Amino acid sequence: MHQFKVNAKAAFDGAVWQWHQEYGTWARDDDMPEPREMYIAVFLEEVTAANGPLLFIPKSHKSGVLQAGHDLETTSYPLWTLDRATVTRLAEAGGIVAPMGPAGSVVMFHGNLVHASPPNISPFNRTIVYLSLCAVSNHIRRFKRAEWIAHRDFTPIEPLTDDCLDELAAARDKAPAL
Repeated sequence: MHQFKVNAKAAFDGAVWQWHQEYGTWARDDDMPEPREMYIAVFLEEVTAANGPLLFIPKSHKSGVLQAGHDLETTSYPLWTLDRATVTRLAEAGGIVAPMGPAGSVVMFHGNLVHASPPNISPFNRTIVYLSLCAVSNHIRRFKRAEWIAHRDFTPIEPLTDDCLDELAAARDKAPAL
């Protein structure tokens, strides 16, 4: 688990996230060696076309790490963003899609996938939790960003047994009532 973040877009006030690749930022700011990370997005609230959904350019991850500029103004922290000509070229080739769904929906994507999200000007909140997963051997090598952004614990995730939920339920049933 490389990073855990919550992206909440409040009704009427949710901010824009410019077109970018996650790996581009990890490589440039944190010296992550290879684009071997993936992302799991869990919708905590319904994501609609109106409340600032993610926008993906399908197959754009196959273009590798793209040239980007360092945007220090339009997002909540510095981000390496793509220029209009690059986004136009990729979108003309692959289109743009907006994954939508009810709370509990899950979307997985590659770190080189070009994506963005428009502002939320609807009356409905939109919150997505992102789990950034990366091979332990591919951890970041530069530590200039804050630890809450660029996590420094590279301990591998330990898998649980297949019956772990049964064990938890049994332990709960044996616990005294409060």
